[in-house]
Amino acid sequence: MPGETYRFHHIHVFCSDLDATERWFIDAFDAQVAERRNSRGTPQTILMLGQLQLMLRPRRPDESLDPSVSTHFGIDHFGLGVDDLDAVAADLRRRGIPLEVEPMEWRPGLRIAFVRGPDDVRIELLEHAAPRG
Repeated sequence: MPGETYRFHHIHVFCSDLDATERWFIDAFDAQVAERRNSRGTPQTILMLGQLQLMLRPRRPDESLDPSVSTHFGIDHFGLGVDDLDAVAADLRRRGIPLEVEPMEWRPGLRIAFVRGPDDVRIELLEHAAPRG
């Protein structure tokens, strides 16, 4: 529709272990459970990460994980903005969450790091700041 305004709504994470994935996002990023419900007979959890809505759901019985049946080109990663990347990295390490990519300056004014969540979901942490001297 011409002139339509698109707004971010959610990120859907297809997970092999719903409970473990839910716990990981709660423990790693202090996500809050907004709702637990059934989605066409399959349990689903909706988590809030700040203003970000994460929908977690395991495979339904009629869905295949066989790559020969269906090639999946899914989300490479999602990003979470932070105010102090070094403090967040230290807190994640304290919580037992290893960093896949340590904090680094990607370009002047942008520092990034990556962690890997359940089912190989990559999460980028971004700090927008004045360029470091």
